[in-house]
Order: sequence, then structure tokens, then C-alpha cells
Amino acid sequence: EYLELFEDQTRLSIMSNLGALVKVDIDTRFNLPYEDRDMLDPNDMPKRKIIRDFLIGISNVRDMIISSDTLEIIYDLSRCEPIPLFRNLSSLRANFFHNRWEMLPVFLESCPNLKSLSLSFSKNPGNQILLGPHRLPPTLEHVKVVKAMKGDVVAFTTLATYFLEKSTILKEFSFFLSDFSEEEESVILTKLLALPRISSSCQVVVHR
Repeated sequence: EYLELFEDQTRLSIMSNLGALVKVDIDTRFNLPYEDRDMLDPNDMPKRKIIRDFLIGISNVRDMIISSDTLEIIYDLSRCEPIPLFRNLSSLRANFFHNRWEMLPVFLESCPNLKSLSLSFSKNPGNQILLGPHRLPPTLEHVKVVKAMKGDVVAFTTLATYFLEKSTILKEFSFFLSDFSEEEESVILTKLLALPRISSSCQVVVHR
């Protein structure tokens, strides 16, 4: 079964039979406001329970599309309590808008059997990227940047460096040169060719 969940589309508190889902597409803030960065109140136990129960309910899915808004709320929850493991998740696409990147490795730690990761960026979220002791899934084989952050070579090469240096069995890191200018293309290709790769079988694939 397949679920698409967008903001205000449905009430999470009355959803049932989530365990039968195979794929989910989630873009929701769980009815939390946009006004403040720190939107999930650690003392709001009913809201935490709704989010936790929903995550537990979908924890058996194999394929997930998730927005950075949703990742941000999950990141906030992770600072209050452990988030559920997604042991069956093998394919993940994360769509980033204006949000910070630091929530991504936190969520990836809950996906121990992830094989394929796709990333899309509508805006450049800055360079606060993927720092800290977080570990990538040891099963990760493919990383594809479907849409890169335009006009920021540093942010993109930092992203590439993170996966090439930390993904132990990575087979392919791919991206589209059409996201960059001709001048940026040359800089990116030079930097990527010089990057060390922890996986000896990893290929950098460039799409034009």
C-alpha cells in the first residue's frame, strides 16, 4: 500500500493500518506552526506521542519520499527521545527546501539497511552540513543528487565529500552538471576527481 501525506490533508491521530504500507510520501509538519525554529515543545507530550506513534506505524516501509520540513520535526523529536528504526527502508528521497541539513544524518542513523538515497535542493540551505559523529548506513550503495543547490560550489562539494569519505561500500555518487554554470562545472569536476573515497569501487557519475 502507498500513502501520500501532506500538511492538513488528514489527522494523524485517527490514521490506522499504517503497518501495511510499503511506500510513503510525507510532507507535513504534524500541524506545527512555521513561526519559530524550535517548534516542537519538549513538554508537549501528546504531540510527541502522535508523532512517535506515526513514525512507529510507518517504520516497516521500504520506500520513502520525505520533505525537509518533516525531517526538521523528526530532528526536534530526536533531541527529546530516540526515534524509531526503519529497518526495512531501502530507498529514500529527501526533498530540501529552506531547511538546515543537520537533520539528515540524524534520520539516516535510523535507516540501518538503506541502499539508495536521492537528494533534491530547491534552495541552498547553507553550509551547516552533516557534521558530528553521525554514521551513514553501512549498506548505502547509491547516492544521487537529483537537483543540486545552484550557485554554491562549496556547499555541493561539501555534500559530495561527506558521502565519498564516509560511505564504506558506496558504488555510485551521481549528479547533474546542468545544475551549474560552465565555470562551476570545471571547478566541481576538478575537486571531485581529487577527493579520496573510502569505497574503492565507488564511481562518480556525471549527467549532463
